[in-house]
Amino acid sequence: MKSRYALLIGVLVSLILLILVLNGVDIQRVEGALARADYRMVLPAFGLLVIGMGTRAIRWRSLLGGRLPLAHAFHILNISYLFNGALPFRLGELARIFLVTRLSDPIPAPTTLSTIVAERLLDMLTVIGLLGLVLTMLPVPAFITTAGLTLGLGAVVGVILLVVIARRRAWTLGLLERLQQRYAWLVRWHPTDIAGRFLDGIQPLASWRGMLAALLWSLVSWGLSVVAGYILMYALFPTPTWTATLLFIVMASLAVSVPYAPGAVGPYEAGVVMALNLTGFDRPEGAAVAFAIVLHATNLGVYVLTGVIGLLFEGVSLGQVAQGARGIKPAAAPTPID
Repeated sequence: MKSRYALLIGVLVSLILLILVLNGVDIQRVEGALARADYRMVLPAFGLLVIGMGTRAIRWRSLLGGRLPLAHAFHILNISYLFNGALPFRLGELARIFLVTRLSDPIPAPTTLSTIVAERLLDMLTVIGLLGLVLTMLPVPAFITTAGLTLGLGAVVGVILLVVIARRRAWTLGLLERLQQRYAWLVRWHPTDIAGRFLDGIQPLASWRGMLAALLWSLVSWGLSVVAGYILMYALFPTPTWTATLLFIVMASLAVSVPYAPGAVGPYEAGVVMALNLTGFDRPEGAAVAFAIVLHATNLGVYVLTGVIGLLFEGVSLGQVAQGARGIKPAAAPTPID
C-alpha cells in the first residue's frame, strides 16, 4: 500500500513539473525542433556516457579494494543505474547490494553500502565543483547558489567523517564495543560486526592514494558526462557553450534527487530547461524543451541498454533483482555465480 502511495506521489510530482516546463510553450514548436534535430550527435554522446559508466565501475571497484572483478562491477553498476534512472522507487542501491551478495565470493551488505555512501558524497562534491565553475562565468539565481553551498558543505562534512572513521578504525570499533558493553540491548544488532564490514568499504579513503584515486575517477566520469552533453547540444543548437553544458549537468543532477519520480521524468526536464533559459538558449521557442527530451532519452537509453546487458551477464531477471532488492523473497535469488 505504501509503495502505491509513493508511486502516486511520484507521478504527481512528474506531472506538476512537466506542466510547469510546458507552460506557455507551443507544443508544435517543440515537435518542430525535434524533427529538425541532428540525431547524428546522439551516437558519440551515447558512447561517451557508456565509457563514463566504465570509469564509475573502476571507481567502485577501487573503493572495494579490488575485491570485485571489473566485469561484475561494470554490469552490476549498470543494473543499479537501470533501476535508479529508468524505473520508479530508486531501488538501484538495494539492487547493487543484493547482486554482490549472490556472487561466488559475496561482499557483505554493509561493505557495499559504505561504498555507495562514499560514491554519493564524491559525486555531490564534483557536481558542486562544477557549479562553482559556472558561478565564475555566469550569475545564477540565489536559490541555486544557496542550495549548492548547503549540499556542498554537507558533502564535505560527510567525506571528512568517512575519512576520519576509516583512518581511526580501531578507535571507532572500540567506541562501539564500549557502547555495546554499556547497553546490553545493542548486542542483538551486532554493531561492531556491522561497523567493521561498513568500514571495509571506505578503507581505501584512509590513504591519500585511495582518496586521490576515488576523486580522480569521479572527475573523469563527470568530465565525460560534460563532454557528452556539449556534443549533444549540437543536435539542436548551432553554437553550444561550456557554461550552458555545465549548468544543465548540475541542474539535472540536482533535479533527479526528487524521490519516487518515475524515471525522473519531469524533474530532469525542469532542471535542464531552467539551465538553458538562464544561459540564453531559450530560443528558438521549443528548442530547450526538445533538447531536454533528447538529453534525457539518451541517458535513459544508456541505462536501459547497459542495464539489460548487465542482467544477461549476471544471469538474473528484472523481477528477481526487484524482489531481492526489496527483500521480499531472498530465498528465490539465483544460486551464486562465478
